[in-house]
Amino acid sequence: MSSNKKRLNILENIENHISMLQPEPAVAEKVEADTAPLKWKFDVLKSIEEHIALLKPEFPPQAMISIGEYLAKILLEGHLIEKIHNVTPLFVSKSSGEIGKWGQYAIGDNLTLGLDSRVDTHYWYNVQAFTSKNDAFITRLREKAVRKQEDALVVSSLWDGIGSGLLPLMISTLAESNINSVALGILPSRLQSPDVHFNAFSSTGLCISQNLSPLLLVDRDCLEAFVGANRDGSIMKGERLISYILELMLTKGSFVPELSEYSRQLNAQMFSILPVTGASLNIYGSLENMLDSALHQPLLKFDLSSSSVLYVLIRLPQQLKEKFTRGRIELSVADWVKKKANLRSVYVSEPIYVDEVSDRIDMLLIVGGFATTAMFAAMEKKVKDAKNNAIKKGFLKENEWQGIVKTLVKD
Repeated sequence: MSSNKKRLNILENIENHISMLQPEPAVAEKVEADTAPLKWKFDVLKSIEEHIALLKPEFPPQAMISIGEYLAKILLEGHLIEKIHNVTPLFVSKSSGEIGKWGQYAIGDNLTLGLDSRVDTHYWYNVQAFTSKNDAFITRLREKAVRKQEDALVVSSLWDGIGSGLLPLMISTLAESNINSVALGILPSRLQSPDVHFNAFSSTGLCISQNLSPLLLVDRDCLEAFVGANRDGSIMKGERLISYILELMLTKGSFVPELSEYSRQLNAQMFSILPVTGASLNIYGSLENMLDSALHQPLLKFDLSSSSVLYVLIRLPQQLKEKFTRGRIELSVADWVKKKANLRSVYVSEPIYVDEVSDRIDMLLIVGGFATTAMFAAMEKKVKDAKNNAIKKGFLKENEWQGIVKTLVKD
């Protein structure tokens, strides 16, 4: 039983005990008239009841949904759940029983969702076929992913069948319940085989064709090659960056609705990230130097000069609030970016100011509207055999494939 369930059961037991202690109306009247000292006792009971009402948890306004084994292991081992507040996490994979074994501590059944069926999950279309025929799974998905949240941040590895097959479904399920979502998908390494690139290509195309959620793409090679600093000055390498990024996004409670609205208004659906982590102002000297450093470790190889929009998320110490107001940051970013690209829009979110004695700054430059045709045209060639095999065996129709390609390869 999860800690949340235990807590609720304890509260229910206390309430039941109080109801047994409370006198019948006639007895209460007698207490009021004849035994004034006992009145104090029932005042205390009333106070306890009111306190219990305050303790009862409500569903947090945000959800963080992780799909696939790769991300679940990173996030559970990195203790992300302990670092985020007002967020409901959900981990989705092939087996709900296996998910609990990937972290250093147990998580409750209410935080996991598995296909829990002997279904082939190598390709995205296997998972798609399973979910399209399985009402029981869809019901469980809605019960666990669609509660009373207003927004959801969905993260998925796109090379495995689970991640690539479920991400489009998750986005559409959330949209049907009027829940804003932002999706972050991790593309496979260039060293991985063509079949997993086929999964990633297909899932990306399906997500974009729905036009329901901004999609942030991260290249696995770029992610695992990353070297940066934590806010305490220690070295941060590789996949640990994902937990760092998600913690920053989720700390900014308005991130998902802001980026969702920005994406719709500017008609830009595909984004990637230029990260700055734990950058010391004393070392870098200026915000502009930090921005320059972000160009050296992009999380996707794309042409910045072809980009059209930029959303900036920034966290800095409270002691720098007067030096770096939102207005000053906007001007610094605008001046810096005009030398790099001819953007239609730059949006700097209200900074997150934290009570720290350090001078370290975190920034996520979320860039969108860049040219993707060359990148996806090369990937299309790489997955040709896997696609042909799927069509030959009847798992995929030619017109369905062309619809996917059309969203990613514009000419």
